[in-house]
Amino acid sequence: MQEQHRTGRKLLVAEDNDINLIVLSRMLEILGYEFDAVENGLDCLTLFGQNDYDLVLTDIQMPGLDGMQVASKIRTMKPTKRDIPIVAMTANADLTEVERFRVVGIDDVLAKPFNKVDLLNCIEKWLKK
Repeated sequence: MQEQHRTGRKLLVAEDNDINLIVLSRMLEILGYEFDAVENGLDCLTLFGQNDYDLVLTDIQMPGLDGMQVASKIRTMKPTKRDIPIVAMTANADLTEVERFRVVGIDDVLAKPFNKVDLLNCIEKWLKK
């Protein structure tokens, strides 16, 4: 059953693994979020520059530009763009890695595998700010 549509909020998702992208897309659909999905960091930056998003969910390990590089480049954009929350999705979420993510401008980390409740809580935490 689909939950209430969360109007006025749009997410950008960057995930290069097809299965992970299908699962994540389904969770976001069930939660009622509008989103665009891309399979690499370069496409993420292109769409981010062309559209307005409220939050970015990015995989860390992607070919070409990885999630850390994407976050670093977003943080150098004009103020209306660079302050958008960025959440990393990674299986590698130990404390030293999380600290490295924060240094490049990643606001939060969702440790894979995560469930729908984890995803919702993380998104809502950042969209309320």
